[in-house]
Amino acid sequence: MASELEKLNEQQKKLNQKKRQARTKEYQKLGRAFYRKSQAKTFAGAHNMLEHIPMFNQTTENDNLTDAQMQQLTDIADHMHWNGNFWQIDDLKNVSQWLAQFRTEQDEN
Repeated sequence: MASELEKLNEQQKKLNQKKRQARTKEYQKLGRAFYRKSQAKTFAGAHNMLEHIPMFNQTTENDNLTDAQMQQLTDIADHMHWNGNFWQIDDLKNVSQWLAQFRTEQDEN
C-alpha cells in the first residue's frame, strides 16, 4: 500500500512538472505572438507598451487604502483557509460589513 502511494505521488510530481513545462511553452508562444503583433523594436519597447495596464504595473503604492484598512484586510486574509477547492472565510458577516464601507451607495439596504 505504501509503495503504491509513493508511486502515485511520484506520478503526480512528474505530471505537475509536465504541466509546468507545457504552461511555460504556452507562455513563451504568447510572448512571441505579442512581440510580433506589437511591432516593438526591442523587448524593452514591448515591455513599455504594457506599463499603462494595471495588471503589469508593479508599483507597491497603496493610494486608496489607509494603513489601518490595509491591516484589517491583511487580518481578514490571514483568517481565510483553503479547503482544497476555494478559500473559506469563517467570519463572513464581519468581512461583508467591512467591505460595505467601499460601496458607492452608502445606504443600509
